[in-house]
Amino acid sequence: MMQLAFFLFALLIPWLLGFVAIKPFLKQRYGYTAFALGAGYLLGWFLTTLILRVYDYFQRPFNIMEIVIIECIIALPLLFVHAKPCAIEEQQLEKVPSNLTYFLTALLVLLLLYRWGLTAVDLLSKPVFPWDGWYSWSAKAKIFYYFEGIPPLSRGYVPFWQFTDTEMQTASDIRHPYFIPLVQTYNAMAWGNWDDGIVNLPWLGLGISLMLIVFGSLRYLGANALLALLAGYIIISLPIVDAHISLGSYADLWAGAAFFISVSLFVILLTYREWRLLPLLFVFLAISYLTKNTAIIFIFVLCFVLCWYLLGGVFSMFLLLFLGAVVYIGKEWLTSEVIGTLSALLSSSIPDNLLNYNPVAQKVWNEWIILDNWHYIFIAGLFSLFLLFFQKDRNKSGEFILLIIAGFSALVVMLLVTFFTAKISVTNFSAYFNRVSLYFIPIFGVVIISIYHLLFNNDKIVIQKLSSDE
Repeated sequence: MMQLAFFLFALLIPWLLGFVAIKPFLKQRYGYTAFALGAGYLLGWFLTTLILRVYDYFQRPFNIMEIVIIECIIALPLLFVHAKPCAIEEQQLEKVPSNLTYFLTALLVLLLLYRWGLTAVDLLSKPVFPWDGWYSWSAKAKIFYYFEGIPPLSRGYVPFWQFTDTEMQTASDIRHPYFIPLVQTYNAMAWGNWDDGIVNLPWLGLGISLMLIVFGSLRYLGANALLALLAGYIIISLPIVDAHISLGSYADLWAGAAFFISVSLFVILLTYREWRLLPLLFVFLAISYLTKNTAIIFIFVLCFVLCWYLLGGVFSMFLLLFLGAVVYIGKEWLTSEVIGTLSALLSSSIPDNLLNYNPVAQKVWNEWIILDNWHYIFIAGLFSLFLLFFQKDRNKSGEFILLIIAGFSALVVMLLVTFFTAKISVTNFSAYFNRVSLYFIPIFGVVIISIYHLLFNNDKIVIQKLSSDE
């Protein structure tokens, strides 16, 4: 019993540490507590892994009791630092929700609790999945756990006297960052021995935190509670997202969650001029990069959002001219692409002659549309954008326009990277493409809700202002 109590405390203290560390940077708007809880989960684990790295730097063996005490010492004074109150002009009031809204909100919460309960049982009842866990992340974590430190993971060749030139390595993919393995190492130390189910429990926390991040960020930007909760549920319930939470030992969704936080902070910073969020933005970009190095490509998404914010229509015109030039230069290539797309619209496969031309186009179509790995979220996003363009009476909420721009910019960056990188085998493409899609799917997932907010949410917020003589 004492072991279980200590384990739960050790598991929750990084979350508390991240929460109290991020809260002072926010203002007391709607949803700030949920956002701080969600983002604090990733920040807390990041700070915990930094403590482990400090231990390794001074060549001191990992000691879970000491590490937990250090986390408590850091978190304790921060408990008394609160979020900054909003000025009177910034206070927002909402109309009392209807009974139907309460019912739908309660239903979504129950569905989430049911899903997370099943996820916990699933994670605790199976070993590490025999791919990324065995191959990279958990393999490193197991070495760190038994070594009580971070030994150098060498890579080279078996000595010649072994009569073979086979490549040897102490762990596969040693180029991958150590953030995820250190999280698993901490969990194993808190439990007291290595257990495949225990080291994957942080993925349950990731699912809960992702829900809180989406809910909190949309509330912070002005969406009502039901819409924000629905957006979170849409993302959590996607088949690939659910699979990566339930499997454990995959890093892609961690990178996607960190990137979503980065985009949210960037949009909040631009919308409310809360410049103190800038250090947090860089921290979460670093977390995204230190989770999987390839996630750094989405720094271009923030550049797109900034260009739109600064230039608006001028940037749109420049982008259209650029795309026009690309179409003119590559018209023959694009003609073949159009033929391939039309063929895919009529069938789940493309004729062999077009498949030989560009196999990636067919696989993208299959993974995103035909196989329903993503609940048709891409078609829904494009259709919603079509409605937004042709709707004259819409709420001019610049912050949600920025979220929509970020979502579609991430989609474009993802497709460009996929189409212009080296081809990989058809058998490996599905796993690669769905996993890399997780980098941006949380931010693209809020596009539909953002557009709905712009089109139909005209009577939600009342701004409370006091006259000068009161």
